[in-house]
Amino acid sequence: MKIGGTRKAEEQFALLLCSPMLVYVTFVLLFPVLWGVYLSFTNKSIGGQASFVGLDNYVQLLKNPQFIHSFLITLAYTFFSVLFKMLLGLSMALVLNNDFKGRNLSRAALIIPWTLPNIVAVLNWRWIFSDTGGIANHLLKTLGFIENDLIWLGQESLAFIAILIVNIWRGVPFFGLSILSKLQTIPKDLYEAAEIDGASVLQRFFHVTLPEISDVILLTCLVSSIWTINEFESVWLLTGGGPGGATEVIGVFSYKTAMTSLMLGKGVAVSVLAAPLLIFLISLASKYMFKRSDEL
Repeated sequence: MKIGGTRKAEEQFALLLCSPMLVYVTFVLLFPVLWGVYLSFTNKSIGGQASFVGLDNYVQLLKNPQFIHSFLITLAYTFFSVLFKMLLGLSMALVLNNDFKGRNLSRAALIIPWTLPNIVAVLNWRWIFSDTGGIANHLLKTLGFIENDLIWLGQESLAFIAILIVNIWRGVPFFGLSILSKLQTIPKDLYEAAEIDGASVLQRFFHVTLPEISDVILLTCLVSSIWTINEFESVWLLTGGGPGGATEVIGVFSYKTAMTSLMLGKGVAVSVLAAPLLIFLISLASKYMFKRSDEL
């Protein structure tokens, strides 16, 4: 009886300790999500009353070529962005893992894109890509690659490249620092043994380095994919989704539907439709992180 009473007291004490987190999860995370899902089943407009319309919003969106286009743009944007962030971040980490003069300064410079407020960085990129007086056109003309100014943010293919460059520039430090931290944990004995066996630099990379850092690369790619799919601010400030919807990622399409067209219910439905992909990626990332913590 005494043991049962002690166990009950411990459970009550544990519940008391967890209660702030439970309140946070319920009112800050769970309630807004459930409220948003409910709105997606209504014809709620800004300033208007909400009426339940069932799956109408979802049916209309799935039949809307603009929504399909924005979803495909988001997938392409995420794929190329994560791919180049991974390649550049890996290259940067490999370089900074070597001992050379000014290495600490170079490592500090690596995180500069992260230290700048996003809006400041994006406004600087708008100036860089400006078709009148922009530094990108100036450099390309100086190097002899172009004769006339390019309209970076006003031409469909160039605008897509521009938002890719900005996202890659901002995301490379995350990959670089993550991979660099893992590189520094690889035992030097592995490289010495491979060198004694006559392995070349490339062989040591593919048979020693890459297997050791593959888990970090995978996890970093998953987390970056989640962030990139949710990207809104940079794209909106750079192009507003234009020209002609060429850069209208899912976040921009949702915002335009909810705020510009005032169809709040349908705008929320856009985000709900994107949720399964995000939940899948989040579950993969979480599962992988918990697996790594168990191994440690």
